[in-house]
Amino acid sequence: MALIRRVATWSALAGSIALAIVFLGMRATTPSDGARISFYGDGWTSAGVRIAPIDDPAPGLQGGDLVVAVDGRSLESWLADAPDPSVVRPIAGAPIPYEIVRSGAPSSVEVTWSVPAVGATLLAGWSVILFSVSVAALAAFVYARRPSAPAATALVLGACGAAGSSVPWFLGTTVSDIVVGGPFLLHSVITGPLYMVLWPAGLHLALVFPTPRPVVAGHRWLIPGVYAVALGAYAIAMAAGRIATASDLEWVGTWPLAQVAVVVPTLVLTLAVFVQTYRRATDPAARTRIRWTWLGVVASGTIGLVGFMLPTLLFGQTLLPDSWIGLAAMPLPLGLAAGILRDRLFDIDVVVRRTFVYGGLTLGVVATYVLVASAITAMVGTDHGYGVSLFATGVAALVALPLRDGLQRGVNRLLYGERDEPWRAIRRLGQRLDLALEPERVFPAIVETVADALRVPFVELEVIDDVGRPNVVAARGSRQDATVTVPLLHGAERVGSLVLGIRYGEHGFRPDETELFEDLARQAGGAIHALRLRADLARSHERLVLAREEERRRLRHDLHDGLGPSLAAIGLRAEASAELLESDPAAARRLLDELGGDVQTTLADIRRLVDGLRPPALDELGLVGAIEQQATRLQGSTASGPATSIAVEGSPAPLPHLPAAVEVAAYRIAVEAVTNAVRHAAARTCRVRLVADEHLVIEVVDDGHGLPKGITPGTGLESMEARAVELGGSLRIERRRGGGTRLEARLPIADRPVSPTVPADGATEGAGS
Repeated sequence: MALIRRVATWSALAGSIALAIVFLGMRATTPSDGARISFYGDGWTSAGVRIAPIDDPAPGLQGGDLVVAVDGRSLESWLADAPDPSVVRPIAGAPIPYEIVRSGAPSSVEVTWSVPAVGATLLAGWSVILFSVSVAALAAFVYARRPSAPAATALVLGACGAAGSSVPWFLGTTVSDIVVGGPFLLHSVITGPLYMVLWPAGLHLALVFPTPRPVVAGHRWLIPGVYAVALGAYAIAMAAGRIATASDLEWVGTWPLAQVAVVVPTLVLTLAVFVQTYRRATDPAARTRIRWTWLGVVASGTIGLVGFMLPTLLFGQTLLPDSWIGLAAMPLPLGLAAGILRDRLFDIDVVVRRTFVYGGLTLGVVATYVLVASAITAMVGTDHGYGVSLFATGVAALVALPLRDGLQRGVNRLLYGERDEPWRAIRRLGQRLDLALEPERVFPAIVETVADALRVPFVELEVIDDVGRPNVVAARGSRQDATVTVPLLHGAERVGSLVLGIRYGEHGFRPDETELFEDLARQAGGAIHALRLRADLARSHERLVLAREEERRRLRHDLHDGLGPSLAAIGLRAEASAELLESDPAAARRLLDELGGDVQTTLADIRRLVDGLRPPALDELGLVGAIEQQATRLQGSTASGPATSIAVEGSPAPLPHLPAAVEVAAYRIAVEAVTNAVRHAAARTCRVRLVADEHLVIEVVDDGHGLPKGITPGTGLESMEARAVELGGSLRIERRRGGGTRLEARLPIADRPVSPTVPADGATEGAGS
C-alpha cells in the first residue's frame, strides 16, 4: 500500500510538470497572434474577447481591442468547436481577417500568425519560472527525504497545483488559442482543475502538519473527502456559472469567480486549522515547526504587500519590478520544507522576532506617510507636492523609532515573556501567592508564573519534604533533555528546586533571564518555607492532641483498673470492721490494720499517677533542684567504672517563673540527656546549663565516647525532639571536637505566639536509647 501511494504521488507531480512542459512546447511551436486575453474583468463578453495590454500583439491588433470574429466566424462559435478536431482552422502564414471593436468603433483588420518569441516572454517572467521549478524541486526533495510523513505528501500535491499551473497562467491564452482549440483546452485544464488542487492540498497540509490531528487518524476518508468536496464545489460553481450566463464566452469569464468562491473559504479554513493547531500544540518541537511555516507565510505576505500591493494602491506603481512577482511566494514553500524536514532549528525565534518587528515597522512607516500626506494634501491642495512629501517623510521618520521600540517590546513579550520587565513577573507571583493559600494552589501558581514569565516550554517544581527527599508537586509542559535547575532557598536552607526546559533552538538562558529566575526562586522559596512551617505546626498540633488523648486514656485506665478497685476494697473492709466492732473487736482490729495497709498502697498509686503528670520535685525543688536531684541518683547508679561528675547550673539564679509545660519539657530533656551520657557514653564529666531569656536554653555537654557515625535515632532522642518541637522549639545534637557530645534545646518562653521551627541539620544525630 505504501509503495502504491508513493508511485501515485510521484506520478501526480511528474504529470503536472509534464502538462506544463507540453503547454510550453505548444506555445513555443504553434503560430499565434500574440493577443493575450484578460483573465479578469471584462475580458470575456458575449460579443467577443478583449485583448490585454500586456504583450505587443501581431500587427493590426492593439491592447484593449474587442475581438468579435476571426476568419468570418464569431469567437462564440470558435469556442464551441474547440474540442472538435474535424473543424477546419485558419492556415498560419496567410493574412486572417479579424473583426474588432476599437474605441467603440467596429473595424476589420488582417492578422498574420507567426511563431511567438516565447523566450522574451519567459525572460520577463523569470521569477515565476524560478518559483515553479523551485516548488517542484523542493517538494520532490522533501518527499524523497520524508516519504512517510503525511505533510510531505500534502506538499507534493500542493506543488502539483502551484508548479504545474504557474507558467501556463503567466503565459495566458490568446485569441488564436481559441481558434486553434487545443492550446485553449490544455490551458483551461491546467489553470482550472489542476490549479484548484493547490487549495485542498493546503487544507490537507494543515490537518496533518506537524503531526496528523486525531480526527484524521480516526477517519481515513477525511483527506480524500477534502479534495472531493473542494473540487466538487468547484465543479458546482462552474455549472452554476454556465446556467447563469447566456453564452460560452460569458461562462469562461465566470471561471475566476468560481475559483474565488472555493478558494476563499478553503483558505480561511486552512488558516483557522493552522492557528488552532499551534494553540493546542504542547510539544516544543511541533510548535517550532509551525513557526517555520508561519514565518514563510508572513515573509511571503510582507513581500507581496510591501513590494507590490501597497505601492500600487498608493503610488500607482510597484516598488519592485513586476518580473519579481514570483519571489513573493518563495518563502512559503521554504518555510514548509524547513518545518517538515527539521526537528530542532537554530534561532527560529530570532528570525521570527525580527521578521515581525521590521515587517510591522515597514507597514507602520508606510501607513504614517500615507495618512500624513493625505491629510495635508486635503488641507492645502495638490500644489505643494514636494513639500507635502518632505513633511510626511519627516513625520514617518519621527514615528519610526518609538514604533520600533514598541514593536520590539511587544514581540519580545510574545516570544520571551517578561524577560525585559522582571518586576511584572515578580509582582504577578506575589499576587498569585496572596490569593493561593493552600498548597494545591500555591505550587501550580509558582509553576504557571515562571512558565508565563519567560515562555519556557517546561517547568517542574520539586519540594523537599521533612525527611530531605525531593518530591515533584507541580509541572507544566513535557519534560525534555535540555534543562536547567534553579535551587529554591530560604536563607541558607534549600527548600526545593525549579527544573526549567531550555527553549528549542537555544543553548541556555541569558544572564538577565537567569537573574529573573533567581528572583522568582527567592520569592517562591519563602512561600514554600511558610507552607512547610504551616505543615509542621499542623503536625505538631496533631501530636499534641494525640499525646493529650493518650494521657487521658492512661489516667482513665489507671483510675478505673487500679485506684477504683482499691477504693472499693477499702470501703468493704471499713463496713466489715464496723459490723465486727461490737461482736468481735479483735477481728475488727485486724481488718482495720489491713485497711491501713490498703490505704497506704492506694496513696502510693495516687502518688505514682501524680508523678506521671508532673514530677513533684519541680514543685518542691524547682527546675534546677529537680535536675540536680536526678543527677545525684544517676551518679551512684553505675555498676562499673568511675562515677560520673555531674554539674547543674542556671542563669540567672534563681530562674524566672517558667510556664509549666516548659518546665516539664526542660526537665525531661535534661534528665534524658544526662542519662544517655552516664549509661551509654561512659562520660567522666557532664555539665548541664540552663539559660533563661526569651528562650530557655538547655545545654548538656559531656566528654564521653561521642556520637557514632550513621546512628539511627532511638526512642530517647525522638522523645526529646518531640517535646521541643511541640512547644515551638528546636533540638540540636552534635559531636564535640576532642570527644564527647553537645546537646542544645531551645524552648520559647516569651509572651508571643508560638510557631514551630524545623529542626536544624544534625538534629537527627544523637545517642538514643
